[in-house]
Amino acid sequence: MKKSLFSTADYYKPYAYKGLCGRYIYMPAKSAEAKRTFVVLYGQHATLERIEPIVSALTKFGDVYAVDYPGFGGMDPAYKIGEQPTLSFYSGHINQFIKEIIPADKTLTLLGISYGFQLVTETLHSFPELQQKVEDAISFVGFVHHNDFHLPPSYSIPMLYLLALPAKTWLGSRILTFLERDWLVSGIYMITKPIQAKFKSLSKAEAKSYMDEQAWLWRINDLRTHAVTALAFCKHNDLTAYRIKVPVTHIGVPKDHLVDNTRVAVELKEMFSSFQEFSLNLAIHAPLDLGSPESVLELLPPDLLNYLESSAATRTKL
Repeated sequence: MKKSLFSTADYYKPYAYKGLCGRYIYMPAKSAEAKRTFVVLYGQHATLERIEPIVSALTKFGDVYAVDYPGFGGMDPAYKIGEQPTLSFYSGHINQFIKEIIPADKTLTLLGISYGFQLVTETLHSFPELQQKVEDAISFVGFVHHNDFHLPPSYSIPMLYLLALPAKTWLGSRILTFLERDWLVSGIYMITKPIQAKFKSLSKAEAKSYMDEQAWLWRINDLRTHAVTALAFCKHNDLTAYRIKVPVTHIGVPKDHLVDNTRVAVELKEMFSSFQEFSLNLAIHAPLDLGSPESVLELLPPDLLNYLESSAATRTKL
């Protein structure tokens, strides 16, 4: 029997949107002085479990909510009810989650990781009344235009053309699932050069643990949803015409091998009411393999930590 990595912790709670069943996390602030209320949206190929160290770290600064979205994290896919996994569909899900689960008197900080920031942006654009409740939109290695995101051929050939293109159709996704996804994913990973390089730095036990987690992620994240959303943000999505009356904070990685942070900064300055930027000293795109809240906080620069410790309420008193 294949191992499940779903958490059984009591801060994981059930949530449904239009009959699609998923989960969310709620972790309260560690102190009464922590005034923010975060809503965290992960990026592609993730789960709530994978971002739990980030969620836990943010409790230093306030209450934290994080929610699955259809087709990811084990949540039922949009196709189950005849819908498509578009940014518009996801924005309706996120807006309903905020209205149903989070107390109405809370001022929100919306934090999107990678592709998750497109969900943040689309939600603020589609539901402008929500902008009045949001003190900050945080882009954690986020991007807003398909040209911001560059998959080198060593990634794009196996991931987009061998996997995503066939899987974007109902028939293709069913065939690939039938072919035994664990075996398929393992084979594609072994011909993806950047992942080969990662394996060289791991012990056999670490490599096995990594592949077990990756295989589990591919099992619980709907393959067709994964393919369609990946092709959309790599080839089509463009949110740069949006004008949103909310400040934005961009947390970027200057050495990011996937996202052009210079482009992103220019775009966000035009799109949001104000802009500030902080940099992480990393050589990867999204730091999702952090094992503890402490390691997350150590990664963040001091100026960013100081900023997160403030909120709209405390800043107005200064």
